[in-house]
Amino acid sequence: MRRHLILASLAIALLSVPACNRGPQHDLNGDSSLDRVSQGPRLAPQRVTHGLARLDKSQKTPFEVPPHQLTPRLQGSFTSFVQGAGGARINDESADVELMVMTEEQYDAYIHKRSAEALYAIDPSHDRSVSIALPATQADIAHYYAVFRRNNDDKTPVWVNADLSVVFEVSP
Repeated sequence: MRRHLILASLAIALLSVPACNRGPQHDLNGDSSLDRVSQGPRLAPQRVTHGLARLDKSQKTPFEVPPHQLTPRLQGSFTSFVQGAGGARINDESADVELMVMTEEQYDAYIHKRSAEALYAIDPSHDRSVSIALPATQADIAHYYAVFRRNNDDKTPVWVNADLSVVFEVSP
């Protein structure tokens, strides 16, 4: 009988230990907004700009990144030139342009001359490949501007031939 009493006491003690640890439950792996960012189905690249355009001072091209994109990237290339005598294309330092990628807030500050801060800026060039990682998006669309800006105040127009797209990479 004493043996049964000891076993019963031991069983009650073992069952009560987990109950003692039950305080307020906190999920250490709580549902954060980043947990809802998933790659999901792969999206086709979205063209931002393609072709030749005249650039007097600066030119903006708006683009968007859809919600829930973990690894968006702006990729492509651009070249620039000025026209010389007889229509010759001169693509040297005189044709250098800067490419800036800005958020809506940064672009607003830029056009109101409060700031020239950009999410990413490529040093002036006349021939450049582009591969810029953009921040992951959560529940909302992210709005950006690709801004080409002249490197100098020369009055001769610069021609920019750009092919830029937003691609959505799949994480390994």
